[in-house]
Amino acid sequence: MLLSWSSFAVLAQQDENIDEEKTVTQITSATSEPEVTNTSNRKTNAVPPKPLTLQYNEDIKHYLPASKVTPLLAGTEEYITLITENSSMNNKGVAILLPDWEQGATSPKALNFLRQQLPEQGRTTISVQPSSKPSNYPSNAITVLQQQEENKKIIDEYRRKLSVMMNAVIEKANEFPGIIMIVAQGNHSAMLVELLNQDINPPQITQPPNALVLLSSYVLSSNVLLDETNTVFAKQLAKSEYPVLDLYLKHDNPVVISKAKQRLTLSKQEMKVYYRQRQLNNTAMGYYPEQELLTQINSRLKAIGR
Repeated sequence: MLLSWSSFAVLAQQDENIDEEKTVTQITSATSEPEVTNTSNRKTNAVPPKPLTLQYNEDIKHYLPASKVTPLLAGTEEYITLITENSSMNNKGVAILLPDWEQGATSPKALNFLRQQLPEQGRTTISVQPSSKPSNYPSNAITVLQQQEENKKIIDEYRRKLSVMMNAVIEKANEFPGIIMIVAQGNHSAMLVELLNQDINPPQITQPPNALVLLSSYVLSSNVLLDETNTVFAKQLAKSEYPVLDLYLKHDNPVVISKAKQRLTLSKQEMKVYYRQRQLNNTAMGYYPEQELLTQINSRLKAIGR
């Protein structure tokens, strides 16, 4: 019995010592100064996103066979082109496919289908990957005058590069027999019409196409200049001498839909015989119905003997 009481006393003394140690530790932690970590010298490793054009070029080189990818030097710039030669017995010429500046050469919205289907119908296709939309366009300057000046400077330089590129692509297309047709989308289609404008001497694109197909054409600009720039585009199109097929979608960019009627009206006033405009029904926003797109192009080419 004595041994049991002695053991109990020892255990009680041990518990008291442990409680004292815990109390001292808590007091020390509460009264000590917190450790200060210097974060001012930390470096962030955030990597900015690659330019959109570079991403498209890398995807094309990675996913498509090297035999279909052809670099094209235009001035000091190098562009990626995809050439698919005619696989039919009848050679009907070349189709140059120019996507909008926010789309790739293999865009599924319209051009990739044409790239794959037109060679089976006798047309070699040259799909070109253009430069991306300038990051600082349209201008966000405070005054309208500043916006006009900055927009003009930016677009003039972009348009110059586009003309050099298109002249190089057309020169490449001349290596193949037959007529040359250009299928262009969005802002690039409007720029192309301006570069082909016969009032400019000499035109910035030296060889006009035998046929031009416009897909969802419009001019992107600031709200103040929106009506003016699209009206200039419509007037230039109406006075053009090459055959034009002007296509847009039922569910399309609001500016495209609102300005399509103006282009049709001005073309009728100028009595442009080789002009046809069609609205195509679509289910997905911005995507052309593939078979209907191909049918419209083929029927128009057949109507003008191309």
